[in-house]
Amino acid sequence: MQISPGLYRHYKGNEYFVYRIATHSETEEALVVYRCLYGDYSWWVRPLAMFTESVERDGLAMPRFAFVAPMSVDEAERRARGESAQMPASDDDRHWMREAMALAERAGDNDEVPVGALVVRDGVVVGRGYNRPIGACDPTAHAEMMALRDAARQLGNYRLADCTLYVTLEPCTMCTGAIVHSRISRLVYGTVEPKAGVVESQARLLDAPYFNHSISLTPGVEREACQQQLQAFFKRRRAEKKALKR
Repeated sequence: MQISPGLYRHYKGNEYFVYRIATHSETEEALVVYRCLYGDYSWWVRPLAMFTESVERDGLAMPRFAFVAPMSVDEAERRARGESAQMPASDDDRHWMREAMALAERAGDNDEVPVGALVVRDGVVVGRGYNRPIGACDPTAHAEMMALRDAARQLGNYRLADCTLYVTLEPCTMCTGAIVHSRISRLVYGTVEPKAGVVESQARLLDAPYFNHSISLTPGVEREACQQQLQAFFKRRRAEKKALKR
């Protein structure tokens, strides 16, 4: 296994920042210089073998540490200060966000606020959802909740490690809590929710030090398109209400 600087995730879910590979001045042993991105944020030096080991889980061999993405020292310092890591958007992110927007359109067709969400793991959609609180008579039936439930059923596991959640609107308090409990690895969202969003608008819950799970963020993917979708829905609803009063 080749070790490169960047963000790594332990098979149990914790994240680490690998700064560089060093060599012991006397024994010439290969060493990894790294810091934990949880709990104790001090720097550590350990044998390279620790990062290249495999473990057995559910009868399958898997790496003890899996490379996630490149990460700068500045980004690692942000994480050490308790701030959520932000990763740049990719073409895949934009593709999946457009898929989430298509789900949001289904909500709008049913006179629900058009918010759509999907869960992706290894390039495959494993969960889909869109707003259904009115139709389902369920106050918890937000798009994110529906997608998380669908993914858990499909994967047969309530822990959604190594999964990315795409949602067209910044999550609320309820959904953010569910995202943390599900152990989603990464959250990608479209536009902000100025009144009730708690990732960047009204609070920064994912930066709270009392959570035992950190989530990588990529906000603002297809922001304008997601915003326009919501604005068009509310414009139509206002016009319909105005017409009924005549």
